[in-house]
Amino acid sequence: MEPEEPEPEADAPAGPELEKEIEIGASIEKVWEALTDGEAIESWMSSGEVEIDPRPGGSYRFFGGETTGVFTRVIRPHALEYTWRQAGWASDWPDSVVAWDLRPQGDDATRVHLRHTAFPNETEAASHDAGWDEYFLTPMQSWLEG
Repeated sequence: MEPEEPEPEADAPAGPELEKEIEIGASIEKVWEALTDGEAIESWMSSGEVEIDPRPGGSYRFFGGETTGVFTRVIRPHALEYTWRQAGWASDWPDSVVAWDLRPQGDDATRVHLRHTAFPNETEAASHDAGWDEYFLTPMQSWLEG
């Protein structure tokens, strides 16, 4: 039985947000691994040390510690959510929130929906809009489909 689509967060944090959606030519399990396994992430991200403990309350460090956060929701292999903080952000800025929703498209493709909410300002949202494509979605898709 297919899990139900997650309900949008009624109390989603305020602030600018962005959404992205792509289809990747790989099984949902392979996409899940690419998002949650440290060695897999290091293979496609190619941008420094990765530390990851993908369980509620577990933490991560991407880009050599430039980006950090804590996992708040982990439902294998469909939903992943975590806080997101850039090292250069002002100390009074709250963490933003990243949510991934994965849905199989047949046996060998996956719809990947990314929602990043609660940016501290529009400048950060615009910067991350391009960054998600350049540093996450495009390299991960190339690695999985390569």
